[in-house]
Amino acid sequence: MMLIKLKVNGYITTQMRKIRNYYFSITNYIPSTTLRGAILAEYFNQTGKIDENFYVSPAYPIRTAPTHYFSPATERKGDEFIEVKKVLEKKEKEFEANRPIEEIMKLEIEGKNPKPKIGSLITYEGESEKENKYKGFSSKSTIQMHVAIDKTSISSYKGMLFAYEYKHFDEMWAIASDSEVIDTVKIIKIGRGKNRGNKIVNIEKVKEVSLDQSKGLLYCLSPCVISLFGKTFFKAKHIIGDKSMYSGWFTADSFSGQKPVFETLREGSLIYVESFNNEKSIMPAGLNFMFRISDLKSLLDKVS
Repeated sequence: MMLIKLKVNGYITTQMRKIRNYYFSITNYIPSTTLRGAILAEYFNQTGKIDENFYVSPAYPIRTAPTHYFSPATERKGDEFIEVKKVLEKKEKEFEANRPIEEIMKLEIEGKNPKPKIGSLITYEGESEKENKYKGFSSKSTIQMHVAIDKTSISSYKGMLFAYEYKHFDEMWAIASDSEVIDTVKIIKIGRGKNRGNKIVNIEKVKEVSLDQSKGLLYCLSPCVISLFGKTFFKAKHIIGDKSMYSGWFTADSFSGQKPVFETLREGSLIYVESFNNEKSIMPAGLNFMFRISDLKSLLDKVS
């Protein structure tokens, strides 16, 4: 696997949701499917080829990743997060010893009232002797108005004024397959249709990274699914996580439509995996980027 860095120049749209004539970005990162589509589109423009096996994780801001159950906020409405050092390594051993799940899920943080916020983005801030410290991440955004033009009258009319929320990012990181795609593509545009504008995203291939995908207690960097459409990808003994919905759109030269919608475990979920069938078969769809890590800081150290 390769570490890639992205330099975002300007404001971009991420995953969007529509309420009447208002489109707002619902993620503070670039979803895997959005990033993969932009990279493969540019790769096709340059080479006329498509690598169907190419995969790339969601792109997160530098030193930032989704929080898991054992890196909770220090209080319910707070934006400070803490994580006992090597907590996931310790919890994996407790799973292996068949400790009761109620005991395993106890948050061992003294003097605080911790609140897990699984999937929220947190940025590494520093550490004490026993804990890693993080802060909640929220990107800056701006609203721009767009006027659609009626093709018949060649002018605007009632109901054709739209508002779009654009997110501002600086440097970001992602994990990609080591392929010709990343060697070829250096610049992409993020967005859909006219929303792409002239917002350029530069891509840099940084280094090869070794991430453990063997069975045990795994951290979901992306949405994860145990099985889908009759195919099982791994056997899970325990899950500590939250759920979300997977949805998206496909486009072709002459038609477009919505992809199947299904339930997933959201980013930051923890899964104790007993065995795998094929851990990489669904990664091109932006799913099952699952890694064994000792704690969140150990992952961020590898991708910094």
